[in-house]
Amino acid sequence: MFLRLVRLRIQRGLSLLSLGPNETRIAYDISVGYLALLGAGSFALAFHPQLVVPFGGSWPLLLAPIVLVGVNTIMGIYSRLRMAPSGKKAAVLLCSTICTCGIEWLLTANGAFVVLWALLTYGPLALARLLLGLPYTKHRTLRRVSVNRRGPILVIGGAGYIGSHVTDLLLEKGEHVRVLDRLMYGRSSLKDFLGHPRFELVEGDVTDITKLTLAMRDAAAAVHLAGLVGDPACALDTNFTRHANIVATRLAKDVAQSLGIHRFVFASSCSVYGVSDREVSETDRLNPVSLYAQTKIDSENELLFSVRDDFFVTILRFATVFGHSRRPRFDLVANLFAAQAMTDGLLTVVGPSQWRPFIHVRDVARGVVQVLAAPPVAIQSQVFNVGDKRLNMTILQLAETIRSATSKYKEVTVSIHDNPGDRRNYAVRFDKIQSSLNFQASITVEEGVREMVEHFLKGAYQDYRQEIYSNVAMTKKALDVFQDPFESANLYTPLRLSAARGTTLLRT
Repeated sequence: MFLRLVRLRIQRGLSLLSLGPNETRIAYDISVGYLALLGAGSFALAFHPQLVVPFGGSWPLLLAPIVLVGVNTIMGIYSRLRMAPSGKKAAVLLCSTICTCGIEWLLTANGAFVVLWALLTYGPLALARLLLGLPYTKHRTLRRVSVNRRGPILVIGGAGYIGSHVTDLLLEKGEHVRVLDRLMYGRSSLKDFLGHPRFELVEGDVTDITKLTLAMRDAAAAVHLAGLVGDPACALDTNFTRHANIVATRLAKDVAQSLGIHRFVFASSCSVYGVSDREVSETDRLNPVSLYAQTKIDSENELLFSVRDDFFVTILRFATVFGHSRRPRFDLVANLFAAQAMTDGLLTVVGPSQWRPFIHVRDVARGVVQVLAAPPVAIQSQVFNVGDKRLNMTILQLAETIRSATSKYKEVTVSIHDNPGDRRNYAVRFDKIQSSLNFQASITVEEGVREMVEHFLKGAYQDYRQEIYSNVAMTKKALDVFQDPFESANLYTPLRLSAARGTTLLRT
């Protein structure tokens, strides 16, 4: 594996222009380390020759920049802290430099020289990270471009469970909204918007380059909510899942950049944390235990680490969503429990001790809208967990909450079973989005369930077991189309040919 990686790196070339983002960081840190050695040596020879020890005793100093990069790697400077605030990276770099200083001191017993090297090294390392945060607030051209509001906001997947709420909130705020959706679940979720003067619909798949290009034309921002959602649906077919999640994200990013869209919001998931015995934050190690979570991580990396400086990307890791929507879902655990309580009077709890964070679908939509309205410097290349610590609970606690909320309508019992097949267990911290965007949940689980109960009593839902309410069942239908050679070939039809077939933009 190592030799293969080396071979691939050599094939990319060894020029400075061929360096990737992390390779550039490492090359810079090593260069600073060796220049600091040169500066410290020159200073010692000129003013304090006694600091320079014979070569036999000082050769470990030549390894100091390498040791520094190794400590930086362990500290996460090149991995989990790449998108951390500049101040935090500067603090971690200080710790890393001190650790390297201590190691070299032990190896050389020349503390004064090592301290001098560390002082010369830390300044450029920290300053570079601090300066990287400045261009977005100081560069007036980028500020004007990034807040361009002249065009519509494109909501990819705008007819979906979350997307229909995002569309509603944006229209309420006076925005012009364009939706790109394949309408797998029909148009009923958009019926309230049909005929609205500021609403447009492009019917098509995000991986259909023609429809995607048409939808992104003149857009001011793009919100990417489309893709396969949930572990069971993503487990049906690996190739289809990667196509619908990773390939689709890359296409959306590339087309957005090509057409001059400068703000891009991507819907990820707290599932990326997988298994943890403590509350996790945005900078904690990711631990995916499903294909769904892995595709979200791959999509995040695609967006965060290979884009221009004037492309303002924000990653939103949603907590487990619940609540009523214009496009209802009953394959989400809280919604499923509400449906079981009102229909069967029996809640089947699988994996009672597993922790999950929860968030109402309207609060998720509100979080998306707040990000779109935030200053670019606050959201550029940032990852936010979207939820509320108050809604962290175990699956059994969730079931008991829902039983209590539905008890006056129906007698409900709880059946508990272990779930050895699902290892997910995570509670999540939401301090960052609260402090940066002043975001908190406005709807509790009890309130969300009572709202769903009202819709059950009004007969708004059919049998919750119907396939229209399940991502798995509908994904199987989409999979049949994906595996059809003729249908899948149409996704990549050249723009001029597809346009000749009558591609249209619907202003509804």
